[in-house]
Amino acid sequence: MVQSRARKLVVWMAITAGGMTAVTVHAQEHGSAPSGPAPSGPAPVLMTVREMLQPGAEAAHAKLEAEYAAALDAGKGSQYYLGMGAITGTPQTVFLSGYSSLEEMSEVHDHDEATMGEKLASLDEDHSGTLAGVDTAIWRLRPDLSNPNPVNLAKMRFMELIHIHVKLGHSAEFADLIKQIREGWIKADPDFHYSIYQQTFGSSTDDSYLVTIAIKSLADIDKHHSMVAEYRKSLGEDAQKHMLEFESADYNSTESNLFAFTPSMSRLPPSWTKDDTEFWKPKPTVAVPAKKAVKAK
Repeated sequence: MVQSRARKLVVWMAITAGGMTAVTVHAQEHGSAPSGPAPSGPAPVLMTVREMLQPGAEAAHAKLEAEYAAALDAGKGSQYYLGMGAITGTPQTVFLSGYSSLEEMSEVHDHDEATMGEKLASLDEDHSGTLAGVDTAIWRLRPDLSNPNPVNLAKMRFMELIHIHVKLGHSAEFADLIKQIREGWIKADPDFHYSIYQQTFGSSTDDSYLVTIAIKSLADIDKHHSMVAEYRKSLGEDAQKHMLEFESADYNSTESNLFAFTPSMSRLPPSWTKDDTEFWKPKPTVAVPAKKAVKAK
């Protein structure tokens, strides 16, 4: 999952941060997945890896991702991540890994590099032939802009990712606007939860934000959309006008896409998935031999 480009990024960060220490955590449960038996909220640091596939490489890519996860399991790797396939937008696979800090991120990747780096590098080399492109970014949680729900991510099945590009110099105005939007949704739909991250490292040349919305079923999206009128009412006409003016003048772009969780491309802590193994660790189906036709006498 974390290709050589992502590992090089983590190494570069470790050097520029003044030298992160060698690994001491070994096979603890990391990730945003943060760690532990139950998530207490969104991860403070999020790494995203977007993989755009070569045409016709879907099957080979899926096989290699399964081998990558199996290698980490066999080597008691420290990396945990959620893999998702795009339902809308550009055909792609997105991987999310959460950490408590950049230091923990460095320790996790250093541990796996030291214990199984050769095996992972070999898989990376095979894997690169299935990809048309890779984009890696690191984000920091903006708790002041978020309305998170500390639900176990393993119980969800979909995620909406909204990527917002704000013109440089307008981050304070954007924050004020998002806080108004949050208050409107809390009044209209208390069950609507999301986390907002701001890009720290990545390819964006503007002020880039990522909104993550975990979804249990598509019926939840229907319910949310049915509350839009109530949300607009709670905002008021002046706030709606200000929001539209800001989006028109100070957004470079915004894109919203829906993704489906892919168990075969994910590696979540066992303590998260133990109550839902039918989805995350399905038993292989065994083909029933066809009965031979009995010839009529």
